[in-house]
Amino acid sequence: MDLVSRALNITRAPRSEWPVIASEPTDIVSLYAGYIAFLAAIPLIAELVHLLVVGLSIGLAIRFVLIGYFASLIDVAVVAFASELLAPRFGGAANRIQAFKLAAFGFTPSWLGGIFLLIPAIGWLLRLICGIYSLYVYYLGIEDLMGVPSERRASYFALVIVLSIVIGIVVALIIGLIFGLGGAAIVR
Repeated sequence: MDLVSRALNITRAPRSEWPVIASEPTDIVSLYAGYIAFLAAIPLIAELVHLLVVGLSIGLAIRFVLIGYFASLIDVAVVAFASELLAPRFGGAANRIQAFKLAAFGFTPSWLGGIFLLIPAIGWLLRLICGIYSLYVYYLGIEDLMGVPSERRASYFALVIVLSIVIGIVVALIIGLIFGLGGAAIVR
């Protein structure tokens, strides 16, 4: 399936799209190269435009956006890692490819919502709504992709979110230290 159709299908009809995604063969490199790399760039391009409009220097704006892009790519791996690690503890299967599919396609509404960052004043709110919807889309895919029974799905979901946040904070701190941003990487 092509990128546009998949992004629209998982956003508009996630319940029917998750079983299709679960059965498709793929690998992590293909997910990154053919899907994640493109969609993760949407909010960052919008953010770059915003930063340039508000007067940030082009060099600093590009640096900020590239670090954000790198962090977005890592976020997918962090969520996939947490998803894979925790699945067996909740009656599911530890399957790395399925975990990466769940993370990648679960992020889709949030990435698409990144375009709203171009709207002054309320763009961040619309992006937040898309981010919350992404959590719901991810939640719907848990049973199909990770095999976690529906009665344990909410607990699994909550723990994946908590573990992802903790790991994400550590990764953000490391990225901030590497690129000389200190705690600024977290504030983003």
